[in-house]
Amino acid sequence: MRHFRWLALSVSACVALLVGTGFSRPDEGFVQQVIAQLNKFYQARYPEKSYLHLDKAVYAVGETVWFKAYVVDASRHLPDTLSRVLYVDLLSAQNRLVAQRVLHLQQGTANGDFTLSDTLAQGMYTVRAYTSWMRNASPEYFFSRRIPVWRTDPTTAAAPAPARRKKAELNAATAPAQSRQPDVQFFPEGGTLIAQIDNRIGFKATDAYGHGIDITGVIKDEQGADVLAFQSQHLGMGQLLLNPAAGKHYQARVKLPDGTVAIYPLPMAQPEGLSLSISEIGDFYNITIRRKTLAGTAPPDNITLVGHVRGVVGYAGRGQIDDTRAFTARVPKSKLPTGLAHFTLFNGQGVAQCERLVFVRNEPSLQVKITPSKASYAPREKVDLTVEVRDATGQPVASQFSLAVNSAQALVANPDAHNILSDLLLTSDLQGFVENPAYYFQENTPDAKMALDNLLLTQGWRRFTWKQMLANTFDPSPFPLERTLTVSGQVLNDGKRPIANSDVALILSRPDRGFANATTDADGRFLFTGFSGSDTTQALVQAKGTKGNRSPVVRLADPLAPLPKTALPRLISPQPEIAEYLQTSKKQQVAERRFRMDTSKTIMLGNVTVKGRRTAQPDTRKIYSNADATIKLSDIPAASSYVNILQVLQGRVAGLTITGNGFDMHAQIRGQGSPQFLVDGVPVDDSYISAISPTDVESVEVLKGASAAIFGGRGAGGVIAIYTKRGNPNYDYSKDPVPPRLAYIKRPGYYRAREFYVPQYDGSAKAPTRPDFRSTTLYWNPQVNTDASGIAHLSFYCSDASGPFQVNGEGLSVNGTPGLGTSKFLVQ
Repeated sequence: MRHFRWLALSVSACVALLVGTGFSRPDEGFVQQVIAQLNKFYQARYPEKSYLHLDKAVYAVGETVWFKAYVVDASRHLPDTLSRVLYVDLLSAQNRLVAQRVLHLQQGTANGDFTLSDTLAQGMYTVRAYTSWMRNASPEYFFSRRIPVWRTDPTTAAAPAPARRKKAELNAATAPAQSRQPDVQFFPEGGTLIAQIDNRIGFKATDAYGHGIDITGVIKDEQGADVLAFQSQHLGMGQLLLNPAAGKHYQARVKLPDGTVAIYPLPMAQPEGLSLSISEIGDFYNITIRRKTLAGTAPPDNITLVGHVRGVVGYAGRGQIDDTRAFTARVPKSKLPTGLAHFTLFNGQGVAQCERLVFVRNEPSLQVKITPSKASYAPREKVDLTVEVRDATGQPVASQFSLAVNSAQALVANPDAHNILSDLLLTSDLQGFVENPAYYFQENTPDAKMALDNLLLTQGWRRFTWKQMLANTFDPSPFPLERTLTVSGQVLNDGKRPIANSDVALILSRPDRGFANATTDADGRFLFTGFSGSDTTQALVQAKGTKGNRSPVVRLADPLAPLPKTALPRLISPQPEIAEYLQTSKKQQVAERRFRMDTSKTIMLGNVTVKGRRTAQPDTRKIYSNADATIKLSDIPAASSYVNILQVLQGRVAGLTITGNGFDMHAQIRGQGSPQFLVDGVPVDDSYISAISPTDVESVEVLKGASAAIFGGRGAGGVIAIYTKRGNPNYDYSKDPVPPRLAYIKRPGYYRAREFYVPQYDGSAKAPTRPDFRSTTLYWNPQVNTDASGIAHLSFYCSDASGPFQVNGEGLSVNGTPGLGTSKFLVQ
């Protein structure tokens, strides 16, 4: 066998290589190019990751989902990212938005909550988190967690669908996806199945919801002869070794869990190509590369192998290969940082041919020790906790953590466990749903290692394509990197082609009145920044028309990312331990409603039924009493046929003169110069008025002379106040045959997270005397920060509930190392 000439590349070596220590051979220049482009991608594109620590894994309607958000850069996991705005969505089992939280990130973290209304239908809900910048890549990068939400009353487990929902949508939402045949796929190691050589093949069997199912099977050739038997090892995944004959078709005869048998084809073996195989042996990765050509006598080919973890290149090797001998290499794991390593094999033309993922376990995560002051407590007794965080060498570490204390009953068996280690180090760099990722981090056992290797044989992911990377071409980034809340979008000609260098106006009506201008870039995109986020923003966005673009259309960027179409499993009958938990939750909620644990006084209300109609909201845009003239567009049947609103006013108001034509029109009242223009009460640049379409306008009021005196010098030429349809909260669009062309914005400000209520039993007369039924989540603290000594102290009081309780803490050090810790105590 031949061996590679290896370049052991530490981080400092990579830098030296970039600045040009000098490679004379073309292969060495290619390695330099790969490293330079990887660095460029992670520095210029700056990919991000998000993670949410939830207070528990199972919920009942009426409860609150408490969470702490962590946002890090995707390469080094440093928590203070460029993004300062995070969106957290709660999606129903039918993937409809239930609620959204917009959070202000500080040092890469924020905390929030969702109240699960008792009107929610029972089902598997999804919580996902993402920044605007993350949307430039793919929803596959978003943090996503499935959470079961159960009803405490089984007779109302499935809430009725709204009557207005389409029948087809209802059928699709309630159809039993389990009726579909399970999916079984086969994945050749490295990407290609090569004939007449040994190939490792990973396989994965899943149901309609992506959950693994146990299978056994037999590989058969095209004559029906048995070739080899196989069976899954963990969650429907496993691997087998096959040496396929040239030109033969193979298929798998699989026995499914229900006893039925199904046939699944294997990929067709290619007559020639490169294969890449990697095995973990001790502290090394053994890598084997083979080549096969039809003639078997083709000249040797130059090959390069590069291994990196999140853009940090640990190894690069190069050499020549022919059909007679395999290349092997022994790569020390110590040369790679902990995480998902990508090994990519390139041919002599610099084209990626094979890729293999392996998981590197090197430096351990943070050592987190959570110590209660006692092993057991009495009800309502004070609990003192000490959190101590150290790095792999035992040195104290400053870090930020979140901590939840739950009764053992609330910590029911979780078949889909997640934690900050499994998400940041594994699933955030993989494509698709990964079931129970925490399993791979619980025990470093041979079974867990094999299961993880099977997972990486069947699920691959890369944040880029090598062809684009090496050609220095990247996809556009239409979504802005948000340091503050933003309003962005695109201006299109007739709703189709982007308009570059177009003037765009933002007319802000709430929380403050204001006016701002922007200019579109080459792709017709615009961006307004600097919103405080203290309250909901309401505004209009308008593009200025020109002679060449008389009908500009503003398309706003949707703050809600596209909703997924993944089928989620239905919750039908709870397991006994979950049923017991639901009864406890029900009792707790009844007590909370009765005694109102979030107030200092007890107020009990009887049942009240309220019936009535929605009250119309006042139109607050008028800032004066009587206008000299009022024009209602609904009174002008042909109003929509006019080019702009000034053309509508022409000849309809005494003393108002309109001159010019098309998009170059001007107004003058009694020869006193240009009037002051208002749009929904906001002073605007008069250059935008001639671009306002009559279809956007509800009414116009004109003030002359003394009537305009309240505007001082600005009203010397009179005032023309334009009221848009979208600015009126009571406007009935169902009666309007032509949709408005102004873009209306209503964006919520930053969400103000609620504080988890913990009573203080200090023995004083002010201590609460009502029952305390906190049992599901006893305590939640999203702000646990250790100092330079690695220590944090916190305390809380037990409730009236007894039994075992578990403490779970998760967080990050200041240098991006994740960690978690657990502890237990008893209340009796």
